[in-house]
Amino acid sequence: MINGTKLAALLLTATLASPAWGDFDAGLKAYKAGNYKKALKEFKADGKGAASFNVGIMYLKGQGVSRDGNEAAKWMKKGAEQGDMNAQFSLGAMYDKGEFLPKDLSEAAKWYRKAAEQGHVQAQYNLGLMYTNGEGVEKSQDEAVNWLRKAAGKGHPNAKKLLKVMGRE
Repeated sequence: MINGTKLAALLLTATLASPAWGDFDAGLKAYKAGNYKKALKEFKADGKGAASFNVGIMYLKGQGVSRDGNEAAKWMKKGAEQGDMNAQFSLGAMYDKGEFLPKDLSEAAKWYRKAAEQGHVQAQYNLGLMYTNGEGVEKSQDEAVNWLRKAAGKGHPNAKKLLKVMGRE
């Protein structure tokens, strides 16, 4: 049987022997200082949605790594699946444009919707356009107006203009 002192010593040893966890804030600080290698290391170790999004951006820009759109898409997908709205929007845009992923408007709409539901203004606008034109979703003026109004309510100028053109301001 292990007594309290032995258990504490065992836990302390296990803690010291375990790998260091990534630190998002340390990664952000390193990124802002231009220390991209350290930032990349911290973000990858953190592994959560926002950190994965940042890794994806770094691969897109070639910061601390060689530019690699395929690797960027992999990290965006990881962040998107973890619920990060910026990663969801970026993944939607990649599918929408066919950049680094096959063009797939229904996948674009899926990821735009996830970001839009979290309040991402550009995703709300893009989803509104998709419903307006029936791209990747079934055409629906009501759905288009719903998403465009949300974007316009947050100050998106093109959403306001489109609603005016539609007579639904």
